[in-house]
Amino acid sequence: MNIPANLVINRFARAVTTYESQATVQRHAAERLAGMLGKHLHVLAPRMLEIGCGTGLLTRLLLQRFAPSEMVLNDLCPDVGVCFANVPRVTFLPGDARSLTWPGTFDVVVSASAVQWLGDLRVFARRCAEVLPPHGILAITGFGPDTLKEIASLTGHGLTYPTFEDFVAALSEDFQPLLTERDTQVLSFPDAKAVLRHLKETGVTATSAGDHHWTRSRLEAFAMDYATRFPSEAGVALTYEPYWFVGARR
Repeated sequence: MNIPANLVINRFARAVTTYESQATVQRHAAERLAGMLGKHLHVLAPRMLEIGCGTGLLTRLLLQRFAPSEMVLNDLCPDVGVCFANVPRVTFLPGDARSLTWPGTFDVVVSASAVQWLGDLRVFARRCAEVLPPHGILAITGFGPDTLKEIASLTGHGLTYPTFEDFVAALSEDFQPLLTERDTQVLSFPDAKAVLRHLKETGVTATSAGDHHWTRSRLEAFAMDYATRFPSEAGVALTYEPYWFVGARR
């Protein structure tokens, strides 16, 4: 599904101050990715490009762990640039990663929980390969089809996510896989309204589900259906299916 860029920008801009308190799965994905990258990145003071940096969950981990000579950060939402004001060795470059011209070449390209907004994974991988030397590293996290399956089932709206096999295959055309991994994480919320609040505060309502016309009666029906179909011990369930890929440019 193609989501208009202005919709993505607006929704994530509203979530800048709440994102990190709600983004538990994304935080785990970033921490796991940094650990995986540490097993294969052996360049001192690497030059790094991060695509879809958001508020900097992954950025801060990489700055602490790898002491890069420079990190060029990109995000579609210009408002997140405030998160990196006056951070040494960091350059923030707002805009659409599918069309920006990157400043030079890098030792590693990273992206956490952002590629679902970027369309064709093969095109994304090719763009990353163009700014990396042979054996340069690509390290990314993405999501699979079980992600937010409860929302898609109840509303009929959501992003289209690749299978794990398709995810790895798309990236493997330009990158030799070094580490791949998948997981399923099920979060619990007291009720469906708390789920919607969670999605809003992480900016995920930039999917068309976020534009669902929530009349009072429709919201009440949604909450009842959710509780009936997707119960958990703590209330209701919400599923994420994160993927990880670390590869070396062929």
